[in-house]
Amino acid sequence: MTSPDKPTQVGPDCNLTFENLSANVVSKGRLVQAPASDIDRNDSKDKTCLNTCNVNYVTYQKTKEITVPIEADADGFLDKECPSEKCLFQFKVVEEDYKNILRDEEIFCPSCRHAEKADAWLTTEQMKAAKKYAQNHVMNKFNAAIRADEAVSKRRANRNSFFSITLNLKGGRHTVLLPLKAADPMKLKTTCEECKCRYSYVGAAYFCPSCGQNSASHTFVQTLKSIRITAGVGDELRKSFEPDEAQVMEQAFLEKAMQDSVMSFQRLSEQLYERRTGQSAKRNAFQRLDEGSGLWEAQLGVSYKTILGKEAMSRLTIYFQQRHLLAHQQRIVDADYVKRSQDIQYSIGQRLIIHKEAVLDFAALIEKLGKDIMARCASE
Repeated sequence: MTSPDKPTQVGPDCNLTFENLSANVVSKGRLVQAPASDIDRNDSKDKTCLNTCNVNYVTYQKTKEITVPIEADADGFLDKECPSEKCLFQFKVVEEDYKNILRDEEIFCPSCRHAEKADAWLTTEQMKAAKKYAQNHVMNKFNAAIRADEAVSKRRANRNSFFSITLNLKGGRHTVLLPLKAADPMKLKTTCEECKCRYSYVGAAYFCPSCGQNSASHTFVQTLKSIRITAGVGDELRKSFEPDEAQVMEQAFLEKAMQDSVMSFQRLSEQLYERRTGQSAKRNAFQRLDEGSGLWEAQLGVSYKTILGKEAMSRLTIYFQQRHLLAHQQRIVDADYVKRSQDIQYSIGQRLIIHKEAVLDFAALIEKLGKDIMARCASE
């Protein structure tokens, strides 16, 4: 938000010069000034947050301050945007929680975990609207002053005089100033397990904007959702690329989805285990089915096989071993894979091929296992 180089035309034959236009921020009763040079998108440290935005304008060497109201959406959420140029992730926070839970000193981006003070999270659209609101406010004040002068000149005019001068104003209509409109509500809503802050977003969010906590259970659910979306991209790729290119890209997406399934379950298990026992499990223990199952059986009295059943456990074993090939063997089947997975579809030296159906089945098994463990940990 920078000052225009030329005077802004306001009303007929009248110039109003915006000099050193700046925005002020009211954050929970604390006023923080942001010079115009700092309000550019390339320097986001002093932009408006909360549900009002105070804008200063300087004209004829006098500074005036106006408050720009910002509306919450229909669900009571305030629009926010990550100030990091590399991210610009948009999300919303319940207005009440923004006032009572989030801290002035630090707010976190739910997507990248970029941290800034509370006065740095105005959205791009709010920035533009706040500037327009301030300009309209000044225009209204100026037009009102001119109209007052017009009325005075008419009252003072001597109708009996041979020669008189009066001021007639044309144009300069009053602009109705409305609060900055909120964007439409976002469908995905969540509550932080640690601080109870309520926020919403589009796509995937991994961190609480209030405390920055990375909830393994929330990330687990988000990752599984992404995996299922990834598994279905093949048809879209084939519409946009040549068959060979589409097949290579689809296989890369499916292979990553297999690895992400294991990593999401590992992260979930590590956090739940540490929370329950007060100590960390052995490094990568939950990447190994037998070892991970043993740890949970000692804590919860139930093994993976008991939770899933024999046949499903056999499929899960194959998928975990396939993930190992993808990560360490460049998809080439070795003797260890054949022995540990008992997968009769492959021979040593063959190249592993991942199919959409396998990715979806793997995600379903991981989800069932993870949710069962979460429920048992929560109930004890």
